[in-house]
Amino acid sequence: MIPLIPDDSATLVLRRVFKAKRPRVFRAWIEPDVLQLWFRPRGLRMTVSQLEARVGGSFRFDIENGVSITGTYLHVIPPQRLSFTWSDASVQGQETIVTLDFFDLGTSTEVVLTHERLSTQEMRALFSGGWPSLLDLLAQVISGPQDVQGALRC
Repeated sequence: MIPLIPDDSATLVLRRVFKAKRPRVFRAWIEPDVLQLWFRPRGLRMTVSQLEARVGGSFRFDIENGVSITGTYLHVIPPQRLSFTWSDASVQGQETIVTLDFFDLGTSTEVVLTHERLSTQEMRALFSGGWPSLLDLLAQVISGPQDVQGALRC
């Protein structure tokens, strides 16, 4: 997966196909027990301290390295679109926007991830490497042990 950076270069776009149906992939982004398994840097644990997956709802993810990720949901349209603000130490006090569009491919799902307002080269480089790693972990979780798959049953 090669990140695409549009001409404005403040936006990162990634496309990834998952071998799971769209509702299942969507739910992996909003179910705290499942999210904790993959939405983290490799080798570290993450705790979902808050997650209200509704428009205007907020989230807070605390990683064991001391980093906290916070945001507010802008769009929650199961199983089509999820959009939220993103704030953590890496965005240097700025608020960025992440949008996920989920496309039905029969037994698979294409996810288009768009991360906007990445205003520095360092931010773009960080997320260009970070998002693919997270999506790799998501793919492992979706196809992983039966107990995890059970949590994602629709």
